[in-house]
Amino acid sequence: MLKAIIVDDEAAAVRTLELLLNAYCPDITLVAKGQSVKDGVKLISEHNPDIVFLDIEMPEANGFELLEQLPDLDFEVIFITAYNQYAIKAFKYSAIDYILKPIDIDELVKAVEKVSELRKAKINPRERYKTLFQNIEQTLPSKLVIPRGKDFTYIDLANVIMHTKTSDGYRFTMVDGTKTDCPEYNFDIKSTLESKGFVEFEKDKFLNLHMVKALDKKGGNCLIMEGGLSIPLSATYKEIIEGQLEKISLSKNKI
Repeated sequence: MLKAIIVDDEAAAVRTLELLLNAYCPDITLVAKGQSVKDGVKLISEHNPDIVFLDIEMPEANGFELLEQLPDLDFEVIFITAYNQYAIKAFKYSAIDYILKPIDIDELVKAVEKVSELRKAKINPRERYKTLFQNIEQTLPSKLVIPRGKDFTYIDLANVIMHTKTSDGYRFTMVDGTKTDCPEYNFDIKSTLESKGFVEFEKDKFLNLHMVKALDKKGGNCLIMEGGLSIPLSATYKEIIEGQLEKISLSKNKI
């Protein structure tokens, strides 16, 4: 029997997967269920599973970050995701399995059979996950899950120009000019944004370097953003931002 854990923030998705495993995967024993990365790390450490069914998008942190917290992992992972564009090439190149929501029964059975064979062969999964981490850096879309009351808002950072602190929370300014307001976060937003290609250009204000079209030195050190927004740079942050732009090869667009 294979000991399994489900980590998914959607209760309905967990229940559906549990029913399918009971009905179609007799070699699986479900030993625990979690709804967050924090839950997952704790349950995996406690139960030492053979397989983890892992959602990608969850509040505060994603499934990849769960794996990064477990460098000595010795279990197989089947990613469960509603996003069919999510790092598919990365999964393929790393020989990692994934199932799209809504779950197809045949795909689920095949994925479990694959895990069963890998466990019988006693193949250590660590190298495959190391390869996965290397592959996802460029292919993983920049999604951010933000708590809003009892629900969550999904922000696609690829469409965000600027992130600013407001009097009662934070604001995302999108490339089309629309704004999304969110309450205070209970996680380190600065580190999260910086890991996604954002840089602070004023105190508590971050801009998306990937949205920079040009650096206009003639016009008083302004950044010209996608959508036409012009952002003046202060002397305090000017050198930092210019250095970051050079790193991502955007300096070639200087006016």
